[in-house]
Amino acid sequence: MKIITITNQKGGTGKTTLAINLGVALASMGKKILLIDFDPQANLTYSFGIKTEDTIVEVLQGKQTLQTMHVKREG
Repeated sequence: MKIITITNQKGGTGKTTLAINLGVALASMGKKILLIDFDPQANLTYSFGIKTEDTIVEVLQGKQTLQTMHVKREG
């Protein structure tokens, strides 16, 4: 298992765009991908058409489990 982290404190640097394209490219190569959206604006989540009020904050606070937040998409 490899972990890739994309981070930068400044907005508008292409973090979400890079995460989307890297995830899609790796998935098209047959890799299993897990993308976790830590952006308070949830732009990565929104970009994949996922509508939810829940955020990763609930998992970090112990109010939700990662399994309950998981959304599986093929391709």
